[in-house]
Amino acid sequence: MKGIVSTKRIYFRSIDIQDIDNGWLDWINNPLLNKFLVHKKPTTHSDLVEYLNKSKPPLAYMFAVCLVDGDEYIGNVKLGSIDWINRHASYGRLIGSNNSRGLGLGTESLVLLAYYAFYVLNLNRIYSGVVDKNIASIRSNEKAGAVNEGVSRKSSYINGIYNDSIMFGLTRDDFDKTEWSKIILNHNY
Repeated sequence: MKGIVSTKRIYFRSIDIQDIDNGWLDWINNPLLNKFLVHKKPTTHSDLVEYLNKSKPPLAYMFAVCLVDGDEYIGNVKLGSIDWINRHASYGRLIGSNNSRGLGLGTESLVLLAYYAFYVLNLNRIYSGVVDKNIASIRSNEKAGAVNEGVSRKSSYINGIYNDSIMFGLTRDDFDKTEWSKIILNHNY
């Protein structure tokens, strides 16, 4: 196995400071990629260093997403706000590489992150909010098995407009019922 966890197409490795200049800084400042981020502003190298330093265990786990074929760094995933007593965490992901978007790698990244959350960290639930205009992310969450748990009305202020956020959650039981879990857990990928 390559990396911390992997599928046939992608693997997670520890993210490091060099990744900031290896794509992450460009991706986070790209208006096409950040248009649905709630906290978008021009982000500097030092902003990402600070963010990376705050995204460490035990309250967060952050990984670089890389292609197995060619070892290309294509994005990031994160489990954050980990509540070890109630065994849940928020999740986020970003596929930044132009050549890697639209290929299902965001969905596959979420599935691999869910596997890590449930079978490595022994969490029971992961959750995220998605701006209602972000159709690609909504579909990706649904394909990965995340359940629409409701709408947080007018919760995201983006470009001068209040937007609704769709709240997604995925429990270990939900994950175990998906075809993805059979593929990942049986290593038939």
